[in-house]
Amino acid sequence: MLSAHAIPSPLFDPADLVGQWVRVKEDGTVGLLTSADHAGWSLRTPTGVLSGRGRLAAEPVTRRAEAGPVRRRLRAVMDDPAFPGAADLDLLDLQLAAHP
Repeated sequence: MLSAHAIPSPLFDPADLVGQWVRVKEDGTVGLLTSADHAGWSLRTPTGVLSGRGRLAAEPVTRRAEAGPVRRRLRAVMDDPAFPGAADLDLLDLQLAAHP
């Protein structure tokens, strides 16, 4: 008899994802993971910095479709000297190019 169980998505160690664009599994937020360890994490998004306590459940952004809204927001803040929009957009594009 076959069982219809969902295939779990791979588990990623958040510390290995630092410096990459990730999607948070809890709420779908996409941002650049700037720090992560067993105690907490920090994520830079086009609208600000998010942080939390505990282990972050996230996966790397690998598809252009999931990055579209973030790319638009980054282009909108590229000229803001208080935010590294251009550098973040370049990093996101490089990451997406690595996953055709």
